[in-house]
Amino acid sequence: MNTTSLIAAFVVVVSGLIWAGTQSNNADWTGNRNQCVGECYEDWKAANGGGIADVETAKQVALAAASPEALGEKYYGQCIACHGSRGEGGIGPMLAGQAGSDIVAKLTAYRAGEERGAQSAMMYPVAKPMTDADIDNLAAYVSAL
Repeated sequence: MNTTSLIAAFVVVVSGLIWAGTQSNNADWTGNRNQCVGECYEDWKAANGGGIADVETAKQVALAAASPEALGEKYYGQCIACHGSRGEGGIGPMLAGQAGSDIVAKLTAYRAGEERGAQSAMMYPVAKPMTDADIDNLAAYVSAL
């Protein structure tokens, strides 16, 4: 069997699978059945303090008013597996008790791809997407541990 025949057979089989799948779909299970309009949406707005835009605005106001420590605590969730829930260490070194300026210097170095120790490679992908504000907030939280 040559390559053209194999490709043609593959296309026929895949097309048949797609056709069979679409013919056997239960119409009640397709599409977005999570529609909330009319009275449902009005009830949702009453329970959540306004419409979707109002809820998002309230979230943004709360975020802007949050302290650096509170914002850093949210970010610290991804650090727990290696550094412990209270910065006590584990796979990674102990962070509790370190000065915020040290944390900023280390995360900035990791973000730049600089070697800081034996486990630097584990920190590169963690620090790379962090903004300066993320680093400052995380340092504020860690220094308060």
